[in-house]
Amino acid sequence: MRKCVRRVLFLFLVAVTGMESATATVSLTDLGGDQYRATFTFKPPAGASTVYLAGNFNGWDPGRTKMDGPDEQGGFHLAIELSRGRYEYKFVVDGSQWCTDMENPHKSRGYLNALVYAGVEPDEDVAVEGAGGQGVRMASQLQLADPVKRFAAAMINAGGDSRHQLADAWFREHSMPLFSGQGVSFVYVDAQVSGVFLDIASHGVRTGYRLPQIAPEAGVWAITLNRSDLGDRWAYWLRVRSENGETTVVDPHAWSVTSRGGRPATWGIEADPRRGRIEVIEQLKDPTGRVLPRDVYVYLPPGYDEHSDRQYPVLYMHDGQNCWDDPVEPFGHGGWSVNLVADRMIGEGSIDAFIAVGMANTAARSSDYGPGKNILSDSDHGYIQLIKRVIKPRIDRDYRTLADARHTALMGSSMGGIISLQASILNPDIFGQAACLSPAFFFTDSAGKGYSDLLKQITKRPVRLYLDSGTAGQGQDGAPQTREMVALLHSLGWRDGDDLAHFEDAGAMHTEEAWRARLHRPLSFLFGKH
Repeated sequence: MRKCVRRVLFLFLVAVTGMESATATVSLTDLGGDQYRATFTFKPPAGASTVYLAGNFNGWDPGRTKMDGPDEQGGFHLAIELSRGRYEYKFVVDGSQWCTDMENPHKSRGYLNALVYAGVEPDEDVAVEGAGGQGVRMASQLQLADPVKRFAAAMINAGGDSRHQLADAWFREHSMPLFSGQGVSFVYVDAQVSGVFLDIASHGVRTGYRLPQIAPEAGVWAITLNRSDLGDRWAYWLRVRSENGETTVVDPHAWSVTSRGGRPATWGIEADPRRGRIEVIEQLKDPTGRVLPRDVYVYLPPGYDEHSDRQYPVLYMHDGQNCWDDPVEPFGHGGWSVNLVADRMIGEGSIDAFIAVGMANTAARSSDYGPGKNILSDSDHGYIQLIKRVIKPRIDRDYRTLADARHTALMGSSMGGIISLQASILNPDIFGQAACLSPAFFFTDSAGKGYSDLLKQITKRPVRLYLDSGTAGQGQDGAPQTREMVALLHSLGWRDGDDLAHFEDAGAMHTEEAWRARLHRPLSFLFGKH
């Protein structure tokens, strides 16, 4: 008997008939919002050339969900995203040999399928939701799109440095992914890597593909997939393998990005001048080392690329990975959709076009967004200093901004709301506006001073302020404290309709859904045409 060896790891192993051993592991990562990433690793008997994953999440299709591999150790790998539920699976080796785990205590009756429990206990009776009943949609591969074929031929005919110039020019004309006819193409150029893999998150799951090397001498890797298999809303990453290991990267020629699992991913949308697009500065570092590196997302409004002589006001937003229109990020119910709301309002002509900068949070969110040691000063506040001295100068250097305070705003929710207030009040010459959604005014500094102390000490500043809250949930979403703060602002000279706006969203909770629903209000206050 050829039997899989049980390893002391998190989930399940498989057993197959024969003489040699095969091993497998499955690990789960909680993505929030009842979404989980299941990472499968399988080492079949020596000599296997292909392995597919089959289960009740993809209709038990033995030829749909191909695992990446083999690697140098003969292993195969695949990560997919699953909704909360119980899942059955097997591995299919070389198109015919089905492998399961005879010793696995968690298996289905009758067919000995291994079981994965995503967010549920083994004795829970829960329906499998994976991908809303659609299962894993493994996109079929098509013939390479004609523009990709022509590019590969031109790269082969070119030589030396001319290849770099040719590739730069081609990607300026063809942003990724490239939509043409029934296909969508993915192209990567690097002659120094040994493998390029594509991971697509679609229909609530994640599937993987190996890019063929279509012009080895020029380092061109490409694949064309059937776009109808991918659905309407999907994102992707590239995994690049070299002698130094494997690295996951955002497509360097992406037209627009989004956020998945807290990190940037390329958005699978076609370039469209009528909508804004998002770029990313990955892991921007603080040269002083006081705060952690973070991804910075930059929304460029419709028309930005066409109107090269135009400058734009800028909105700096906290919790930047939660700001966009991905249906999963964050917490399984979608983000603020700042890009979509801005596209609509700009298109309607109700607000001026603006650049939005989403600064991702880190594991140190509480200290970054809190008042710090002394709420009356930001000299020791690493995060405010990062925005002032690193992020804003970088944005003003690389993008066409209106850099003065009147055209520079901050926005955030909860702790993002209080840091917006503090940073603007302390720096009215840099941040002339701030929008504070559901601000968490109960925080105090090391000496016990709070935001009312800040305002009373600093007094009136030339800063336009928007404050709001819901009224539902624990603490009524801070509505009482927000009312008190608005009353204090009135007493200090802020005036409704001029430099102050307050909105109370009756019945709203402290959630992204609530902030998304009323986002048009702060955007109208900050960028409305007066």
